[in-house]
Amino acid sequence: MGRMERWSLHLSALAVILTGLGFGWLKYAHQRLGEFGPEPYPLQGWLRHGHVLAAPVLVFAFGLLVRGHVLPALRAATSAGRRTGLGSALLLAPMILSGYGLQVCVDPVWHLALAWTHGLTSLAFMLAFGLHLLRPLARAYRP
Repeated sequence: MGRMERWSLHLSALAVILTGLGFGWLKYAHQRLGEFGPEPYPLQGWLRHGHVLAAPVLVFAFGLLVRGHVLPALRAATSAGRRTGLGSALLLAPMILSGYGLQVCVDPVWHLALAWTHGLTSLAFMLAFGLHLLRPLARAYRP
């Protein structure tokens, strides 16, 4: 995997993660009470737009990653990092599809189900991707 592919993946993932966590925090844990009831926090719209704009960049960067990193790693005989790498790769599909569904779904029951799916798969992706990135660091500091 080349430097450009690596940086595009890491920066787009960072942008998606930070905007998604910020939006989720403001929407679900930090609602303000206005004069007529709950109202959205002023930054909530900006974070949502940033998240929706950064997500396609992550999808594109992941496509580059499949060609330059995932397929060669699957063909190789070594299994170093395979569980966390494949775990994060497989979590991308439900995360992307549920995120798209959140943008177009109008039924409240489906919207709630998609929101839970998107949130849980996103948290699992962050965990798997973070562990995948930390693995080489742990290996470098082994005695």
